[in-house]
Amino acid sequence: MSDKTVTETSVEFDAKQLQATAVLYRQNKKMVDAASGYDSIDDAIAGLRAAWEVLEVQEDKGGRFTPAVELGFGSHNAAQIAESIMGLSQTVGATRKSFATLGK
Repeated sequence: MSDKTVTETSVEFDAKQLQATAVLYRQNKKMVDAASGYDSIDDAIAGLRAAWEVLEVQEDKGGRFTPAVELGFGSHNAAQIAESIMGLSQTVGATRKSFATLGK
């Protein structure tokens, strides 16, 4: 057997790659920024999955429960609140704000 020398391969990173990364970041900014608050991407995905699953249950089963008006959801029932949080409704901003306040 011949004795081979292992050499490291240098990978160049250029302006074109930086631009491509920036485009990808911009397309996914909200998710990347949110995930950066976790210890790992796996933790971020687990948190998103857990929250999304309970919101799907709330959307499916929450149609008969309407929270007290002073909580800030108006006349929306729990299903409508979940739809809003998941971006399936036109009242997303106000509902997300009230739901975040309720979660404090």
